[in-house]
Amino acid sequence: MKTRFAVTGLGLVSPLGTGVEKSWQRLINGESAVRYEIKNEAFLARTEGFDMPENIRQFAMGFLAAYEASANAGLATSNYEKNRIGLSCGESKPNLFHKNDFSNPFPEQLKNILKIEGQISCVSAACATGMLTVIKGCSLIENDICDVVICGISETSIHPLYISAFKNMGVLSKKGCKPFDNGRDGFAIGEGAGFIVIEDLKKAVLRGAKIYCELGGFASGIYTNDTININSSNGMYNIIKNAAGTEIPDFVHTHGTGTKLNDYYESEAIERQLRITNYELRNEGMPFVSSTKAATGHMLGVSGMTGAIFSILAVRDNIVPPTLNFKETDIPFGLKYVKNNKQAVPVNSALSLSFGFGGQGAALFFKRTPSF
Repeated sequence: MKTRFAVTGLGLVSPLGTGVEKSWQRLINGESAVRYEIKNEAFLARTEGFDMPENIRQFAMGFLAAYEASANAGLATSNYEKNRIGLSCGESKPNLFHKNDFSNPFPEQLKNILKIEGQISCVSAACATGMLTVIKGCSLIENDICDVVICGISETSIHPLYISAFKNMGVLSKKGCKPFDNGRDGFAIGEGAGFIVIEDLKKAVLRGAKIYCELGGFASGIYTNDTININSSNGMYNIIKNAAGTEIPDFVHTHGTGTKLNDYYESEAIERQLRITNYELRNEGMPFVSSTKAATGHMLGVSGMTGAIFSILAVRDNIVPPTLNFKETDIPFGLKYVKNNKQAVPVNSALSLSFGFGGQGAALFFKRTPSF
């Protein structure tokens, strides 16, 4: 990358709460929004405060998260030309509530209400969608189309059709979401919206923006040829390697769904990257490894963006969030999983991973920005 990218704004609506700080504090306090619903016979994680018609819930959550990120970045007073502020928006699946066609009004609605006049990009890549919006946003900046891009996604996925589909696939938990635990048997469906603001690091510094961290690397690709089952860690490893290079993160926020195969192969890919970069020979400690899906549920396309936000906050606060419902693991790769309680440790870099249904994966590598 010729351009260095800064993260200057965050916005989040999650089952843990509306707003970045509320969700983060509940997460690191070890709280979970996952509940068993007798009506649906499934573990689910719903957002609170959005009791409204289903066809506007996606927009309501998305607007709040995007507005929080934009305001957090101070874009209204940034002096950027309006046609240089872009929007990279995602949706991981067709919305059930679009009528008569497959159009998605959400990005257009968001553009209008936020008064965005720059380039708009739409991304769809299953669970990796959120991260792909960031990678696309970086491309818009790298190619001098935008100075700053609001990147993110909103989804409402708790619907009888999706619940039934995931049940038939055998990926929904019957015991409660337990990433990496030897009793894991699947995930809980979550919902929400997440947005971050990406801009050219030099321009962010010149305008005096608050900089959370630097986006030091990213990668995406196809990690498996099987649309449902993960049968190899090779593709995951390649994505991790291309995002982090030879750098060893202090913290890895995994996709960590709590399904048998995902957790195993993702752990194998992480261990392979560490082994090849010779972390022991370089006298560097093992990174801490967590999944936050036992707290938020699997927010599908939003999960990667949520993981990215939690990774950024881990760097900001030097806190690694916990993996809940974790007793013992049967995964043999010796990773330093964070069980049940947060860890207050130096976090100068964090790698966030997302591996979606259909084989699409992505990774974002964040690092503390040096002083200027």
